[in-house]
Amino acid sequence: MDKKHQTRYEDLTLLPRRWFPLPRLDFYILREFLIKYSVLLLVFIILFILGDVYRDISDFLENKASVSDILLYLAYKQPGNIRFILPISMLLGCMWTMATFGKNMEITAMRASGVSLFRCGGSIFVVGLAVTFINIYFNEALVPFTERSAEIIRSNATERRRYVRGLLTYRSNDQQRHWLFNNFTTGNVQNDVTLKTFWTDGMIDSLVLVPDEAARRRMILEIFPGKAERLLSLSRAEMEKQVRRELVGRKVDFYGREAAYDPENETWIFRNGNFISYDRNDDTRFSASTGTSAIHEQIPLTELRFPKNEIPEATNDILNAVKEKDDLPTWVIWDLVQRSPNMAERVKSIYMTVFYYRLAFPWACFLAVFLGIPLATKNERTGSLLAIITAMVIIVVYIVVAQVFLVLGKAGILNPMFAGLAPTAAFIACGAWRIYHDRN
Repeated sequence: MDKKHQTRYEDLTLLPRRWFPLPRLDFYILREFLIKYSVLLLVFIILFILGDVYRDISDFLENKASVSDILLYLAYKQPGNIRFILPISMLLGCMWTMATFGKNMEITAMRASGVSLFRCGGSIFVVGLAVTFINIYFNEALVPFTERSAEIIRSNATERRRYVRGLLTYRSNDQQRHWLFNNFTTGNVQNDVTLKTFWTDGMIDSLVLVPDEAARRRMILEIFPGKAERLLSLSRAEMEKQVRRELVGRKVDFYGREAAYDPENETWIFRNGNFISYDRNDDTRFSASTGTSAIHEQIPLTELRFPKNEIPEATNDILNAVKEKDDLPTWVIWDLVQRSPNMAERVKSIYMTVFYYRLAFPWACFLAVFLGIPLATKNERTGSLLAIITAMVIIVVYIVVAQVFLVLGKAGILNPMFAGLAPTAAFIACGAWRIYHDRN
């Protein structure tokens, strides 16, 4: 070629960046991504269904459950599986799509036309954001309902004892009350309930130091059989002082044939039961009472009310406490922590770590796009296989790091907010940096 017709690099005019609108390009990328994303979702859903069948089908068959119960159970289990499938499929689909474009030199063509790497994946970012909000809905609203429904179906079709157990126990978050329920139900009325707790001033006022003099005298005679005469010989003020000194902080068991919770007044009402107090024993302060150190016989009671300042937990709190904390919606965890100011620090660390982790986890779908696009296009000639292998490694590393931080946060070693948010935030920041670094 004649030198006078040769074009120097300095004479080339760079094309301006192109952002919006690019409907044809966006539709093409979106179509290719959704095809691969749908295939991955379908494959993973089938694998999870097979896992559920392998794990649970024997229970249904042994109890001769109907086909409709089995199918309904499997259907209710799927939302819980899908919330984990969504980010994995997003990362794999993103890297598969972009790696395919890179192998076919389509990424090179788009960037040579003035379309940045970030803009190439614009439609995928939109899908990632939409899937993130779908995942939030699954975590907060759909999955708690479907998981509970699935367990009820399994309980009714197989072993009823899973929900109607001989004894359900619950330890309050401040470690001051130990509940024992026979046949706990989701309603506000429970039968055959035992509450192991410690005497408080409020309990003493409502049960022992009552306004009626005859009832007060009878109660003192029954609670303090060996000290009653001395206590009754004291002045009213001195007697009350001595009674409080004897009882406050002492273990006591309240039993109610019926225990009802009044949600309007936030009050527990024990009816047709009895109570028994125990001698002070630091070695068994938080253990179940056995009766060997009782200071009086069982005393019957007709009705006893516990206001919120005495028993802050409601029936929903007890029901949520026996569930896995990782399955609770974030608003339930937040409400439980806010209504339990005396919650033990270890328990609070567990709840708050799970709370922040649950806030961060849905954004793993968005994280997948931030990491998938730059990594898939890093080596455009390596093809889809390396991209998929890289995606699997990233998934494993993210899950391991997130679980390690979750364990450290629950143990109180790391701050709950840092433990729950840091892994997801760090991976998103890493992906954003890669996109910025490779923008040209």
